[in-house]
Amino acid sequence: MKLLFISLLILGFSFPFAAGSVAGEIDECWSELSVSCEGMRISICPRRDFEYIGEGCGGTDDYIEIWVRDAGGYGVAGIPETDYCLFACDANEELSICYFFITADSVTSAMEAFRGRTTFSRSRIAGGGCALNGVCMAVQGKVVLDEECIHPICLDIEIVSPDINGDLDVDLSDLSFFGEAYNTQEGEPGYSACCDYNDDGVCDLSDFAFFGQHYTHQCL
Repeated sequence: MKLLFISLLILGFSFPFAAGSVAGEIDECWSELSVSCEGMRISICPRRDFEYIGEGCGGTDDYIEIWVRDAGGYGVAGIPETDYCLFACDANEELSICYFFITADSVTSAMEAFRGRTTFSRSRIAGGGCALNGVCMAVQGKVVLDEECIHPICLDIEIVSPDINGDLDVDLSDLSFFGEAYNTQEGEPGYSACCDYNDDGVCDLSDFAFFGQHYTHQCL
């Protein structure tokens, strides 16, 4: 199912985007995608009540940046804030986003020097799963590709969630996963970075407290 979803994205699957979208003008090869810091780690929850994207490197002002361009390399302005989706670079990892979108800080700029640009920092991501090998982004169903226009740009971002299995419901099945990793540290059998929410190399009471705060949470 996940491979089918990614295939649909690459083929330009049409999401129910807001009025005013400019689908069809975007060129996934000319567009650019980057992150402001290395090793960003974002904790998410189906209820959108974990940390902000801008807190992913330990501060408050980091961001994901995208420049959306057409086939002529010219920036595409006015793309709505909700016309974006994330997915795991590794097809073996599960990353589920509620309603298929994450929210940008603004529509893409119409200012000539920044035309087609927007960032992601002031929003939280509603979703679940665990992606430790990077994430890619689609805008209006088109996956942003590398300079050779072959592979998706894979951002250096780890995403973890109390919804460990990515079914958009923090429930007993997730508690079972967490229990297997509890009281272990990095390098020991059973340890899982997916359960180490504060990224200190140990799955302990502090991580269980994070998990407990979000238990029973679902997409609103």
